[in-house]
Amino acid sequence: MTQNLQIETESTQVHAKACAPSAWDCQTHTFYGSPEKVTAHLAGLPESLVQRRVYMLMVQGEGRAEARVFERFSFGDAEGTVAAWGDESLGDMVTQLTDVLVANKGVHCPGEQVRATLDETHDFSVGAPEPAPKTAAEAFGPVMEQFKDHRFVQASVMVLC
Repeated sequence: MTQNLQIETESTQVHAKACAPSAWDCQTHTFYGSPEKVTAHLAGLPESLVQRRVYMLMVQGEGRAEARVFERFSFGDAEGTVAAWGDESLGDMVTQLTDVLVANKGVHCPGEQVRATLDETHDFSVGAPEPAPKTAAEAFGPVMEQFKDHRFVQASVMVLC
């Protein structure tokens, strides 16, 4: 086994072991209403949510949808990436990802399962590494700002691993 392959294998094993408890503690939070109300609900989510290695936000507005996947490289990293996708509608994204988590039954890393599904079905662009958000308001506020002129929005947060 080459040194690079050994390092990659060991890294995957560490992630899998670290993700095991999270595979049994996935969460989905969904809010509906005016952008102001939904933004306030999102900002009120616990700080522990943004300490996870992978979590995501999906927002549906009037003729516009956005999804963001926030991912740290390892648990506790101060930096991470944000993958972004947008279209006219989320379609069945929330339902599809819920089905993936239910089918997973806590066996594999939920973040990796969701990312694999999204990579197959959507074209996300991944930004450069940057400091990870410290609060839900810091993570979700900029996305919600893009929907401030909409009358009604739906926002779903998935807390993965």
